[in-house]
Amino acid sequence: MVIKVYISSVTGNSKMRKQQQHVQSTLESFKIDFENIDISCPNNEEDKKFMRANSKTPEGSTVPLPPQIFNEEEYCGDYEDFDLNVEDNLLYEFLKMAPQKKTSEASVTVTGGGETTE
Repeated sequence: MVIKVYISSVTGNSKMRKQQQHVQSTLESFKIDFENIDISCPNNEEDKKFMRANSKTPEGSTVPLPPQIFNEEEYCGDYEDFDLNVEDNLLYEFLKMAPQKKTSEASVTVTGGGETTE
């Protein structure tokens, strides 16, 4: 299972660039493996068509814009969806992944246990 982040490395849109960086840095901080797919690369034309055909188009736009996030071929959402789910601590659910198990490094020491007399 691979998380795919569709990005554009050739953009003059600073908002889009910051959103792409935020997605990437968040996934890295959660140690979630992901693959960037640069739709501005001519070799990725089929990926670009796939992203556009399977993503939601934002209001006021004619095509879906990066970043768009998928778990393999299953659409997770766009940046707005991603950001909301990170804020609500629902990132793994958003990415359609099982949450990582939390491990505890705590230890317990039992002392005493002897009988008391009055």
